[in-house]
Amino acid sequence: MKTEPDTILGKRILLVDDKRVERELIKGLLCKDEHIVIEANNGAEAYSLFTQSRFDLVMTDRVMPFMNGDELALRIRQVAPQQPILMVTGENYRRGPRNPFNAILNKPFEYSDLQEEIKKLL
Repeated sequence: MKTEPDTILGKRILLVDDKRVERELIKGLLCKDEHIVIEANNGAEAYSLFTQSRFDLVMTDRVMPFMNGDELALRIRQVAPQQPILMVTGENYRRGPRNPFNAILNKPFEYSDLQEEIKKLL
């Protein structure tokens, strides 16, 4: 695989999505850039994992059972205010002054869009 010189490689990423197929697709893209991907299928599970380990980036869906992406991001901000958080959603959600995300990537997206957002955040 040919990699751009400024591509971010080998980061530890917490990937949160309640849809297994979507998680696996995104994980496959992230693994192309040698990222270590830890998966969670809802916000509550993700928060538990987050408090037990360190991550370079948190990528989360917005609509999930038990704890949605907004609540997860708010809780993460309370314990790690500088943590980069990328919302990946199919809702055409937009970044606003009150949401807790550093960036939003709307589904469907291109691999290059994902790489670009990771570069901006890290």
